[in-house]
Formats: sequence, C-alpha cells, structure tokens
Amino acid sequence: MKKVLLFVLVVISIVLGYTLAGPLPYDAKDNISGLVREQKTPILRVALVTDSGGENDLLGRALAQAQGIGINSVIGLGDWTQVGTLDDLSAVKQVFDNSKLEYFVLSGDHDDWDSRNRGEEATSNFEQVFGEPTQVLDKNGVRIVLLDNSDIYKGISESDWKVLSDALSGDEKLKLVFVHKTPFHPSSAHIMGADSAVVASQAQNLTGLLEERKVSGLFTGDLHFFAKFKSPDGSVRITTIGAVASERNFQGPRFSILTVYSDYSWDVEDVEIR
Repeated sequence: MKKVLLFVLVVISIVLGYTLAGPLPYDAKDNISGLVREQKTPILRVALVTDSGGENDLLGRALAQAQGIGINSVIGLGDWTQVGTLDDLSAVKQVFDNSKLEYFVLSGDHDDWDSRNRGEEATSNFEQVFGEPTQVLDKNGVRIVLLDNSDIYKGISESDWKVLSDALSGDEKLKLVFVHKTPFHPSSAHIMGADSAVVASQAQNLTGLLEERKVSGLFTGDLHFFAKFKSPDGSVRITTIGAVASERNFQGPRFSILTVYSDYSWDVEDVEIR
C-alpha cells in the first residue's frame, strides 16, 4: 500500500511540476523525442565505411570496432586505394574478407584510375576483384540501392540508370540510396559533375529522381567529412560519411552507423575509429 501511495505522489509531483514550469522549450522536446527513439526497436544496423585510401590498417580497425558493437553488415562507398591497381584492390578485399562481416562496396574515382589509364572501362579492375558495384538489396522492408557514379568523366551508365529507376519504382516502406560522389551539396563544389558538364547534368537528374521517387536518405563518400543536409526541395536527407583514412581528413579517421527502427524512421551516427 505504501508503494502505491508513493507512486501516486510521484506522478502528482511530475504533473504539478510540468504545469508550473509551462511548455517545454524546443531543445527539451528534442531530447524527449530522442529518448523515445532510443526505446524503438532497431530492425537494421549497418556500418558505413569509405575513403580508406590504402590505409588498410585503419579500415580493419573500423570493421573490428563495428563488429564489436554488434554490427554484422557493412556498406562501403569507395576510394579504397590511391590508383586502383588489382593488387591494391585485392589487398582491400582481403581486409573485408578477414572481418567475416557481410559487405557490399562501391568503387570510388581513385579506384578507377588504373583501369582507365590502360584504356579499359573505369571499373574494370574493381569488378574483377569485388564484382558489379551497382546492387539492389532488400532488408526487412528497406530497399537499398548501391549506385556506381564513380566515373568522373562518364558518370552513371545507361544500364545502371535503369537499375536505379526500376529499384525506386516500388512502394517499399523505406528507400535508401548509396553513391560514391554526392550529386548535390549546399556549399562544396567537390561533387558529381565537377569534371564534366555531361556528368553535372546527370547529377541534377539524379537529385531530381531521388526527390520524385520519395527516397528518404542518400549516403555518399568522397568528401572526407561527416555532414548532414537536405536535397534542394528538402525531401531527401543527405549524409556525407567521414573518411576512414588519416590523410586529408580534418575530422580524423571515422565511420558511421546507420540504424533503421521498427517504424521505419532512421538515423546515422558518426563514430571515431579507436
């Protein structure tokens, strides 16, 4: 009986306290919203890694750190090497294989250099080692599209455009797209199309398609900086993932964790490599 009375008194105190204090300020409401989100059930957790640039020791540490906190799937956004030789790409694949994690990876513009310099398709070496970069995945009701846009001179191939368009034409509860180079940034010029007018036009088309098909999130690499912003019409949340590499990295070596919840809301966390 005493416990019941004590509980009633606590509830009354909370109600009176809220009444006297008035409405919660905006940041306090955000904090409460965050606490509620923490109580939701995660249905998907994926590590996002990018831009290791040949620093395979740091890549291995990032994968081990992700695994240590219960992550079992990884999506990689490219630039694993300096110039994309077969030997360098094979060494990167060995790091991913050694982790024992399920992984899906894209090529980056640096990974295309050696193939292009030998007169082959830009992703030739990458595909010999990792397979096709463009992929469509379905996990727990989430449509995931990895789209190759690493070729800075040709951009996205016709076949990959079709894969993207078909993949985004359904009514999945959540659509997420992953690319190497961001097609839009509110302040940086280091985006898809910086080296080609044709590719710049593709970047505009890509941004428009993502908005039209109600894609919830776009995740990109290449910028060596973790940041969040939105597409021009505000409908697509864009996240640039920080670099694994230590060089040309103002923020320091890092990766991210994407968590999707049971109500198909999601968030992404920036994580320092330790």
